[in-house]
Amino acid sequence: MKSSNRIHFTCLALLVLFIGMTASCYKRGLPEVKDYMSKDMTFKQTSFFVNLGRSNVFTQVFNADYSTEPLTFKIQNVRHFDGSPAPELSAFSKAMYWDDYFTGKENSIAEIDKKRHAENRPLLDIREHSGEVFFWNTDSTKVKPGIYFFDVNVSNEAGSHLFEKLILNVRLPHPYEPFEFDDSTGLRLPDAEGGIVHPSTMNGAVDELERSLPADSVNVYFHKKGTQKNSVTFKFYDQDSLPISLANYNMTEWDSLRFTSATTGDFVFPFAFNRQFSADSMSVTYDVTNPFPVLADVGSDKASISFKYNRVSFGQRVNSSIGLTFALFEPGQWEIVFKYKLNPKFEDD
Repeated sequence: MKSSNRIHFTCLALLVLFIGMTASCYKRGLPEVKDYMSKDMTFKQTSFFVNLGRSNVFTQVFNADYSTEPLTFKIQNVRHFDGSPAPELSAFSKAMYWDDYFTGKENSIAEIDKKRHAENRPLLDIREHSGEVFFWNTDSTKVKPGIYFFDVNVSNEAGSHLFEKLILNVRLPHPYEPFEFDDSTGLRLPDAEGGIVHPSTMNGAVDELERSLPADSVNVYFHKKGTQKNSVTFKFYDQDSLPISLANYNMTEWDSLRFTSATTGDFVFPFAFNRQFSADSMSVTYDVTNPFPVLADVGSDKASISFKYNRVSFGQRVNSSIGLTFALFEPGQWEIVFKYKLNPKFEDD
């Protein structure tokens, strides 16, 4: 090796060594980065109202206030209202956990279900690193309605903080929405406070004497017919309890119905799957998820359906519709019945 090259290589090596030593000294001179736990972190929600017979999910309930993450959440000291231990809330139940995002582009119930898996979890549960609170599906033979208390320990490398006496208010089953019974007393609500379910929307409908039909001229009933699968069937009856043919709702796009999800940012999704009319065209059935809509237990999502028709009234075409916004929380074969108090007019004048 020539002398000049040898000198160049030696200088380069010394430069690399100097840079390494300088960086090492600089790194040693930096203050040690430590975890931080804010004194102002808090649960934004401290009372959790839950219903038996369904999954209850509470998201975005904790404010970390810039505490170093990940935080670790653990439920402790679960107890009855009188302070006695409540081991029944630590019993395990089958919970459905999402493995992938629900996009609304799924083409079947099976495709949606592939994105979820069953896992045994404590009835009163908390997600380890987010603080999301869950009360999984159970019934009154295992957990009695009433007030319970629990504490949550939140920790990171900087320490821990115990949030005490969070409230779990367990209510009677609330299998569908709108629900006409008080889920605390079990009594039917007063008529003016939801004790009778009416359509959510009613537009352009008239009776045979051309009198306008308001929403309270129709009662809506929910019936659970079986548990072989998850489905919803719609039927209509006139004032004499005679079935109304769905052919009368001649503007309804039966295979293209959609609903909007507020939980996912107002995305529009297919209403349900596998539409089937009865042989006499008096009912229509769809396969649905449980819950329905599929995110009903996470937020306040409900599905909306509108049955539309038009007719010619004295030379003018009039559009009419009757609609319902609802949710089904309990699995099974559901039937939703619309019962008119006055016969609607479908025929042209």
